[in-house]
Amino acid sequence: MEYRFELALCAALESPDRVVARQLGAGVETPGTRIVDVCLLSPGPGFDDRAAVSADRIPDPAIEAAVGPGEAVPVRDAIDLPPDRAAAVVERAVEVGYLERERRNGRPVVRATARYPEDWVGGLVAVENKPDLGTPGDLEAQLRYDAALGLFDEVVLATASYVTRAHLNRIPDAVGVWRFDPETGERKVVREPTPLDPDAPGVEIVEERPSRADVALVGPEAKARKRRRIAER
Repeated sequence: MEYRFELALCAALESPDRVVARQLGAGVETPGTRIVDVCLLSPGPGFDDRAAVSADRIPDPAIEAAVGPGEAVPVRDAIDLPPDRAAAVVERAVEVGYLERERRNGRPVVRATARYPEDWVGGLVAVENKPDLGTPGDLEAQLRYDAALGLFDEVVLATASYVTRAHLNRIPDAVGVWRFDPETGERKVVREPTPLDPDAPGVEIVEERPSRADVALVGPEAKARKRRRIAER
């Protein structure tokens, strides 16, 4: 049921004004611990510039490499990774069209084909799908995680259930709520989300127990890197 609901919601959300993706990792300090059902990306001013570089995902180490579209730089100076790993990153970045590779005095050197636009992402919205609120599972914990970390600009719960005041009281105030009918594609906003602050430090819930929670503080730079990786996916 959740899978069909998710596909129907994604189809209804598709628009020339946004990019829709499914099942993306949203953990920063603990990658893989949090998977977001749906992510919506709204284009920023540099979106067309990013699209012109490549239609494929650019490897993150290549984006962070000390290399630009000017003079070519030795691979060992550009990418701070073990040689085999750096070579694999360069190979992929060349394949997708972000880097050019040549040899100079017998050494491999690289340059970027274009400057990477830092402003191509206008906003990221995370959507958690729970068609039946009668069987919420870990819903409350997942939404607390997203609200505390503040990785996304907004977080929304999408459900097919009738939403009561009791339901709203059990989820973080910042989380918006949509009631969605997968048969008709009709979407009703039950509660608007409160914008979060991805530029501020966040708190990542690493493990939650009845009596305590283990957390990690996540700085703005780490959040920015994760947002870029999500956008590239």
